Amino acid sequence: MPIRLAWLTSLLVCTLPLAAQSSPKSTSQSSSPAADATLARAVDSLVHYAVAHDITPGFGIAIVRNGHMLSQRTYGYANASRGIRVSLDTCWYLASTTKSLTGFAMALLDIQGTLPFSTSMRDALPDIPWRDGVNIDSLSVARLLSHTHHLSDNVIVVSSAFTGAVPETQWPALLASVPLARRPALIYSNFGYNVAGMILDQRARGGWRAFLDSVVFVPAGMKHTTARLSTLPPARLAVPHEFAPVGYTAAPFDKRDETMHAAGGHVATLGDLARWVQVQLDTGVIDGRPVFPAAAVRRAHTLIAPHTENQGKRYAYFDRDGWGAGWDIGRYEGEPMVSRFGGYATMRSHLSFLPHRHIGVVAMANGGLGSSLTDIVAAYVYDLDRGRDDATTRAWARVDSLRLRLPTSRRADLLADSLARTQEQTPPVVPISTLVGRYSSATLGTLTIVRRGPSIGIRWGVIAAPVRTINAAEGAYRVAAGGTEFSLRFEWNGEAGGAPATAVVVNGSVLMRAR
Repeated sequence: MPIRLAWLTSLLVCTLPLAAQSSPKSTSQSSSPAADATLARAVDSLVHYAVAHDITPGFGIAIVRNGHMLSQRTYGYANASRGIRVSLDTCWYLASTTKSLTGFAMALLDIQGTLPFSTSMRDALPDIPWRDGVNIDSLSVARLLSHTHHLSDNVIVVSSAFTGAVPETQWPALLASVPLARRPALIYSNFGYNVAGMILDQRARGGWRAFLDSVVFVPAGMKHTTARLSTLPPARLAVPHEFAPVGYTAAPFDKRDETMHAAGGHVATLGDLARWVQVQLDTGVIDGRPVFPAAAVRRAHTLIAPHTENQGKRYAYFDRDGWGAGWDIGRYEGEPMVSRFGGYATMRSHLSFLPHRHIGVVAMANGGLGSSLTDIVAAYVYDLDRGRDDATTRAWARVDSLRLRLPTSRRADLLADSLARTQEQTPPVVPISTLVGRYSSATLGTLTIVRRGPSIGIRWGVIAAPVRTINAAEGAYRVAAGGTEFSLRFEWNGEAGGAPATAVVVNGSVLMRAR
């Protein structure tokens, strides 16, 4: 049923929210926090320097503090090849930061009581078959949101995030093919939030997109956030970039409506993202009025499951304790921190905030070493807010380290691009006629191999790209498209020769030649 906007805000969650946890005292030497204007000028100077020295082609930074927008600035190019500069109207692709939006929608349902986090998949998605061996009575919403479902996501993620070859309406049927993961641990993936999207599909005409539009974006005043790329003029989009001999060149932005999904499927302006951080910091209040129940915000920020793998426990300068509903729950140098990052091709989104200090950062970049720059800038904001004496010294040292790395990174990427172009022109050792054709799989859709100059290309859903010949003698091929890479290997019933290939193996999954 559609969710009501008039909730009872007195509902309490059972577990202790992050905002109620004690804050460890910092051991670093600190003085007074920087005043708003001083902090904004310091950050602006650092980012201006970084972009002027080509560390990234485009950058956006917004800082919210104590219930207001402290600063909102843009730098460089949204599309350097077309000369389109970043502006406050630029829409950035969020990638996995979308999980914070979907997770919050699920938290709203939880505190309303219509879909508690303890709900099993037997009740949340009735009449949808799952693979044998999956215990849908113990597989709860909480386990999906905290990445402790212990299921592999490859079956759905290929179509949802990259190819769009299997329509979204058919994704529930794919649950019958989702295998168990190799080990029972907290393993980050898109799967839980793709399933959350299926659950939201049942609760609004127009599915999860319409649900988020009406229940999250409208109340928060996020007027420029959408999962529908087709509604935006291309000039408004920040696109990924590749290194050029001097500066940058725009790279293909392969996302389409078909590959915008509940685990990674929105674009938004810097201002909208700042509002999203602000309403989280102010426990549901924005523009002086409550728009979300405070209990829902607390629920989203409550730790559901701790990290079990060391590689998940730290990212850049930030410690991560585990997962809430769409958010990473952790710390920055002892201070409780809530964050969500996303990456696609060379683009990066960074949203984070320190609840006890009531300050948050949005940092967006679209190429080069901008991914690292987003984290440096966020850490700088928090160091200045805390009054750390060496805040400026270490932030500038970190940026200078990126500047010194830049020539090496540019050379390495240009060499890799040159090698890729060579591989795209390298013919297979078998006749191309034996490879071209349509290959199909019930879980991955239909892939078509086509002749492309002296070599071959691929058409797969929204993807159309050249195939790289990695090792012609061994029949090893690779495709880089859609923000990821796929390995390809052809199979024959007998020896490779004049007969057509009978199958193509993509990242270990077999697609059979279609009759």
